[in-house]
Amino acid sequence: MMQYKIIRGYYLTGLGQENLAYYFKVSEDQPEFKTVQTGDVVVSFYQTNEALSYLPALVRVDGIISTENQVKAYVEAERKDGFPMLPIVEIYQHFDPLLFKKVMENCQKMHEEIKILARQTRQKGGNQ
Repeated sequence: MMQYKIIRGYYLTGLGQENLAYYFKVSEDQPEFKTVQTGDVVVSFYQTNEALSYLPALVRVDGIISTENQVKAYVEAERKDGFPMLPIVEIYQHFDPLLFKKVMENCQKMHEEIKILARQTRQKGGNQ
């Protein structure tokens, strides 16, 4: 039977670290099985509580569950729920906190610009 580690992590987006923790799995046949650590940034795919996506995403590792009984319970819950834990693709070796800060700043600027444009569009629509 395949052995796994369960990874608890938080998505890193343009808005910063998301509030909800998600669970991922890494199998014993992956090099990351032996090397992943709390605090690492890893590559997986983006998900919400309702949907999975094929979009690559960065995840900050918050915890690693490796005891056999706990892992077994998570894998069993995955089978029972029919909602898979997404895989860890790899540890992202080149994560740069300063670049991430720049991404968040640019996301905030974009958000402000969208609000301004939406306001202008509403005003324009009311004048027609």
